[in-house]
Amino acid sequence: MPARSSEYEKRERKTDPEPERAAQASASGAGGTTHDVVESARAASGHSFASPEWKKSLEETTDLFAAALKDGSKLAASSLHAQANLMKNLANSKTPSDVMKCHLDFAERLWSKPFNEG
Repeated sequence: MPARSSEYEKRERKTDPEPERAAQASASGAGGTTHDVVESARAASGHSFASPEWKKSLEETTDLFAAALKDGSKLAASSLHAQANLMKNLANSKTPSDVMKCHLDFAERLWSKPFNEG
């Protein structure tokens, strides 16, 4: 056991709290606080590095992506609704011909929907 104890003591001596002290000294010595850093970041962000045309282009692109996501969400919702109706109709089917009819109706609605919407 004494051998382990001496190894532990060596490790204790090797750990140096100096980096922590240096960080504290640099923050207090420079007069820097977290608040000062936040204030300087706010001041820097107040300056614009982009031209108004670039900003407008970025906003238009963002609007385009938002519209695409909206349309994609509508398509996904309508597809899920159609599949839920198919499952409901399949659950209510009594004969194999009813099951086949449900699948054919679903396929017909699936193919005709894009043509009906334009």
